[in-house]
Amino acid sequence: MTMHEKQKLAITFAELVYNGQWFTPLREALSAFVDKTQEHVTGKVRLKLYKGNIIKAGAWSDWSLYSEEIATFGEDEVYNQADSAGFINLYGLPIKVQAQVNAKNAKK
Repeated sequence: MTMHEKQKLAITFAELVYNGQWFTPLREALSAFVDKTQEHVTGKVRLKLYKGNIIKAGAWSDWSLYSEEIATFGEDEVYNQADSAGFINLYGLPIKVQAQVNAKNAKK
């Protein structure tokens, strides 16, 4: 969610800079947002250089949200696979309704 907001605000930030509005309260607020969201962005990245290419060889951070135990979706208390049915139904609802409307109008 934060990443999506950053992407949207990047456009606003760029427009402020382009329009010479660096010393504005809005630019300061956007900068404060970015500073806050970057507090735990730390770690190391390993890259391999090979014939003009850069290949990511690994990334590590004490603040990483990736957990192999959760990513495996095994039997544990953190992730209940049955929960996914609710999300699938919820996110699929607009598509289902659109299909029903299309079918109803196709009969006319």
